[in-house]
Amino acid sequence: MVYKMSEKPKVFLESLVITLFVLMIGFSWGFYFENFRTNKVAESYKNYEVEALDLKLQNYYYQIMDQSSCKEAINQNFIFADNLYNTGLKIERAEEANQITEDIIREKRRHALLKTELWLNTILLKKKCNNPFDTVVYIFAHDPKNNAKVSEQKIISNVLKTVKENKGNQIILIPIAGDMDLGTVNLQNRIYNITYFPSIIINEEKVLEGFHTVEEIESYLKK
Repeated sequence: MVYKMSEKPKVFLESLVITLFVLMIGFSWGFYFENFRTNKVAESYKNYEVEALDLKLQNYYYQIMDQSSCKEAINQNFIFADNLYNTGLKIERAEEANQITEDIIREKRRHALLKTELWLNTILLKKKCNNPFDTVVYIFAHDPKNNAKVSEQKIISNVLKTVKENKGNQIILIPIAGDMDLGTVNLQNRIYNITYFPSIIINEEKVLEGFHTVEEIESYLKK
C-alpha cells in the first residue's frame, strides 16, 4: 500500500523551507551590510588619523620655516581647508537626509577637532607671514533646539558662502560645531567669550553674534 503525504503537512513543510530560506537571505544581507558599515567606520577613522597627523606636522613646519616658504605654506593651508570644508558638506547632506547615526555624530566630532587644529595652524601661519589673509571662523550649534535656530544658521551659512565667493583666497572660512563637548573647542569658546550660537569670529579680534549681512562682515575684513 502506498501512503501519500496529506496536503497540510506538505504545505507546512514548504512554508517552513521558504521561511528558513528568507531568514538566511536576511541574515546574510544583514551581516554584509553590518560588515560594510564597520569597514567604512574603520576606513574613516584611519583617514582621520592621517589628516590629524598631517595637520600636526604642518604646525611643526610653520614654527620652523622662514618667510621664503610662506607662499607654498599658505597654498597648502587653503587646500587643506577646502578639503575639510567639502567633507563638512558631505556630513551636512547626510544629516539633511535624516541619516543621523552614532557614526555621523562621531564624524562631526572628529571634523570639529580637525577644523579647530586647522584654525590654530592658520593663526600661526598668519603671524609667521605678516597676516596675508583674513580668517572667518563660524561657530554654530550642532544640535539646534528649534526651527528658528535652524533657519538662522542656514541663512548665516549662505551669507558666509557669499563672502567666501566674493573674497576667494583673501579669506579662509572655518565652520566649527561649537556644542559637541570637545575640550579644545570649549577652550576656544571661552577665550573668545562665545556664549551664543551661531557666532562669527573675524581675525581673532571681532565677534559677531547671530545674523549679519555680507556687507557688515566684509567691513571687518582687512583684505
